[in-house]
Amino acid sequence: MPERIVVSFRGTAALSQPGSTDAVVPVHGRAAASRPRAAGPPSRHRAAPHDTAAAARGDESYLTRALALKKRAEALGGTLCAWSAQTFSFEFTPEDIEEAVLLAALAAEDASVHPDARFAAGIAQGEMTYVGEAGRFTALSWGQPLLVAVTLARVAPPGDVLLDPALPAVLSGELMTLGLHRGVDGARRVRGLRLDAQQPLRRQVVESVARLCTPPLVGRDAELAELAVPPGALAIVRAEAGAGGSRLLLDLLRLLSPSQSAFVAPVGASREPFGALRRALARAARRADKVRAPALPDRLRPALARILDGEGVEPWTAAEVLAAWLAPADARFGLLAVDDAAEVDAASLEVIAIALEMGTGLRAVVRLGRADPLPAPLTAISPAATVTLGPLSAPSAQDLVRHLLDGCIDEAAARRWAARAPASPLALRELLCEALESGALRWIGRSVAPRRRSAGRGRPARTMTGAELAAPAASRPIEGRLRLLSIGPRTILTALATLGGDASDAAIDALCDGTGAPKVASIEAALLGAGWVFRPEPGWLKLSSRTLRDTLLAAVPPGERAAWHLAAARVVEDHAGALGLADAAWHAARAGDRRSAADLAARAARAAGDALLESAAAELLAFADEQETARDHRLDEAPDSVSSQPPTYRTPIEVVGDAPEPPGALSAEELADLEARRAAAESAARRRGSTMPAGVNGAGSSRGAVAGRAAWPDDRRAGLPDDTPADLTDATALEADATAMATAMEGELLPGDAPGDPLAKTSESPVLSMNDIAVRLAELARQALVQGDLRSLERLVGELRRTGERADLVERMSGLIALGRGAKDDALRRLRIAAEAEAEPARRARALLAHGVALAAAGRAEGALLEALSALARAREADDRRGEQACARFLARLAAAAGHEEAARTWARVARAAGAAQPS
Repeated sequence: MPERIVVSFRGTAALSQPGSTDAVVPVHGRAAASRPRAAGPPSRHRAAPHDTAAAARGDESYLTRALALKKRAEALGGTLCAWSAQTFSFEFTPEDIEEAVLLAALAAEDASVHPDARFAAGIAQGEMTYVGEAGRFTALSWGQPLLVAVTLARVAPPGDVLLDPALPAVLSGELMTLGLHRGVDGARRVRGLRLDAQQPLRRQVVESVARLCTPPLVGRDAELAELAVPPGALAIVRAEAGAGGSRLLLDLLRLLSPSQSAFVAPVGASREPFGALRRALARAARRADKVRAPALPDRLRPALARILDGEGVEPWTAAEVLAAWLAPADARFGLLAVDDAAEVDAASLEVIAIALEMGTGLRAVVRLGRADPLPAPLTAISPAATVTLGPLSAPSAQDLVRHLLDGCIDEAAARRWAARAPASPLALRELLCEALESGALRWIGRSVAPRRRSAGRGRPARTMTGAELAAPAASRPIEGRLRLLSIGPRTILTALATLGGDASDAAIDALCDGTGAPKVASIEAALLGAGWVFRPEPGWLKLSSRTLRDTLLAAVPPGERAAWHLAAARVVEDHAGALGLADAAWHAARAGDRRSAADLAARAARAAGDALLESAAAELLAFADEQETARDHRLDEAPDSVSSQPPTYRTPIEVVGDAPEPPGALSAEELADLEARRAAAESAARRRGSTMPAGVNGAGSSRGAVAGRAAWPDDRRAGLPDDTPADLTDATALEADATAMATAMEGELLPGDAPGDPLAKTSESPVLSMNDIAVRLAELARQALVQGDLRSLERLVGELRRTGERADLVERMSGLIALGRGAKDDALRRLRIAAEAEAEPARRARALLAHGVALAAAGRAEGALLEALSALARAREADDRRGEQACARFLARLAAAAGHEEAARTWARVARAAGAAQPS
């Protein structure tokens, strides 16, 4: 027994010759008026004047209209399956649900027929039993769906279509309904869902999303005025995701009418050096081709070509290209907008900072989150203006709703929907999209109204807390929209999100190859119409918001994320330039393919080195080394479930020479000399009543410590100068960071000499003076720093601060603690203040070197180089050979990390010469 969709119609037929029979007698008067209508409840068309003559003419045309409907059903693929005096039914295959619904909707909305004379219809689905054939388009059948459909048609008002609530198309949400209708047919209670005859199919409802307008910027006039900064200035826009920050930047580009402009945004996984700058210049060049492209000097044209090809150039040259592209013209100055600057790659930001300092009048507006620190490359530039985008006011939210719906919604409905997401413009738009796609809002002609009286109601949005404001308010309606999206378009969107939210059609199709998803070209119109994506340039798709990207990635099941990343690594490798392999390496690492990740990162590092991008090359080499040595990698960690942008891999401290190198073996003479010095130190400490922990200066632990020192393999000492001093006796020697201090104090702070609880025996000593305690605390702090024990170091620095001694050391140590905790901006601020403070040359050298090491750890190799050279000059001015040696060693490590081997060897020779010149 085949399953069929049955559409039954009920009409009102009049006797053409009422006097020819006594079986049916018309009833007149009050009695007739008081009797209930057997056919169904009264018509809902109460406002239409009832013309008895017109109704009679409609009754007389019953057969004519029924036969016309039969022809239409046959054209749509239906077959007549039953016919009675006032009902007739057609059956369709389950695949023809749209044709069946269309037939019923057209009959119910027939404008040529008086509303009270229109057909009522019922639709049900189930198994039908074939009875007999009466023609080509007639196959008499009977079954449960016929009984249900006829019953629904009998209780339906004229012009209504009632659906069986168990209809599969109803359960799947494919059909749009207007609520529940109840009636009585004989002794049976009947209920059916009223079909929306004007928008019966969900795809028709989804198409109404394309009617949403692009509204003007609402409620941000004051912020726009404040961002009109003078030439050469930097402005900051602080706005959470969905608050309208990106739209504000775009409007600002139009408002200020610059000579040339560029819009910089994160690219891919934000691992490609110059990735954001390359994409911004490429799109600016395409726009300029349509108008007037800026004239670049001939010497910069090859550099621009290398940037656009993904090969990169030296940062200063790239900054010259950017400044020349955005050079003033016709008394107008260039404008650079940087969106989501916290996710833009550091190399692009460094170029922007250099270009701003060139004095060409270039203006820049940078958008950050409310709590995001200013990226390190921009910290040296003082912002001329900072604005924060808060939530929209209630009147502004209502205006935005009316603009989005093209003024087709009344004041009350606009107020109702604006109250549901007043904080975020993006949340308001996504909420309206969800309402239109789900059917909560109905857009017919020039009218937008709730489909049901309860739609859009509920508890109004309360005042949001700071934590709620920080969360993307648009996530919930986006999730609701994604649940209504079919698997093919959703796969395309997920692929686009995996590629960073901005990718070419070719890359998206390649990533979706094998998933069964359609090609981008086949569903492009649907995605664009629904507002999921837009075209930033021909052949490219970009997600409409960063919140959408993050929501899509968070929705990927954890078990599928590795497969997506693995496929993305291959696609990026095939479609990206040499520097773009950094993105491919990150995807491979997320997929757990460590070998490929290391290989791709090493190739990207070589390309960065060829372009003289030292910090990027060092970062990529560190990442490659991490992939080579990592074990038991866990997939799908927290960053992957929240955002597509994982923690940035900046140059680890050990890469720039920050961690102590294990010492080599000592000769017998050196061991004896060291034992004698330790014994003398222990004797002096006992005479002063020292309470230093055992194992720090005590003889009981010195032998084990020396043995441990001698046990380090010789090959681990490869990068150090050959004449590394075995010990140092100056307790106030250079304390820059782990590398510089370990180099300067290697003999005094041996690995294995860690105190158990140093505070217990130093901070409350009744014997030592405050200065002695400060010296002991400084020694222990240096030791904790060498061993990477940030917790102990923090406690020790706190105790040292309590003594009031060595304020300069406290400030430098605090900066290094902040650096170890990941608070790079705070660390750089502290160490910069210490480096700029007035001090004698020797202390100034230590402060400058500490700042240089912090800059290197933050990925700013050029700044680190300058600070280290300044520190070297101050050390030589103070005739501080130990400081000179530490500076030279640090410079050697910087050069080695950047791949400049000859320079590294030269600085190593300088370090050895400084060590040889030290007094014995």
